[in-house]
Amino acid sequence: MLTTLNAVTVLAAIGLAGLGLAFGFARTLRFFTGGIFGFVLSVLFCATFGGMIAGIPAVSSWLARVNGAMADVWSFLGKLHLEKILYYVVLFFAVQLVRILLVKAIAGIFSLSNPAVRAANRVLGMVLTVAAVFLLVLLFFGVLKIFEATSFAQDILAKIEGSFLGMLYENNPVKFVEDAAETAASARI
Repeated sequence: MLTTLNAVTVLAAIGLAGLGLAFGFARTLRFFTGGIFGFVLSVLFCATFGGMIAGIPAVSSWLARVNGAMADVWSFLGKLHLEKILYYVVLFFAVQLVRILLVKAIAGIFSLSNPAVRAANRVLGMVLTVAAVFLLVLLFFGVLKIFEATSFAQDILAKIEGSFLGMLYENNPVKFVEDAAETAASARI
């Protein structure tokens, strides 16, 4: 069973590389950054880097001025900190705009009919397709870790135990929740 699962995993990676080769980098990039994927990427970017961007002195002073202006209108609005909601909405739309423009520019470059660019387009398409699906698997395993105690998750984990996917699950760098052992170890330090 385990060798079959590992063989299927390798064949799936080869198939994905073939798809990437056929479609190329430009099309693959448009696919993985458009639609719902693009929306999710923008949300993840805002959630990951939003606090760091808000810490920039110019941005934090702007947020303080907005909060002060809201408090001047009605003191209740100053306590709600609506400036943070406004900040994340503006940041989301800015990230969406930059993402769309960047993808269009990069896809346009890789759509040129130059033989060297076409070859690079195909090779990078293979790499991007495999890497994007690998990242999706890691994200799925991160979510699965949250529901690890359910029978559905236990069934999946039993089937992948000892395989490459099982090793990937155990060593997944994507963590939405901390393990109790990790929390206890970090509390002792």
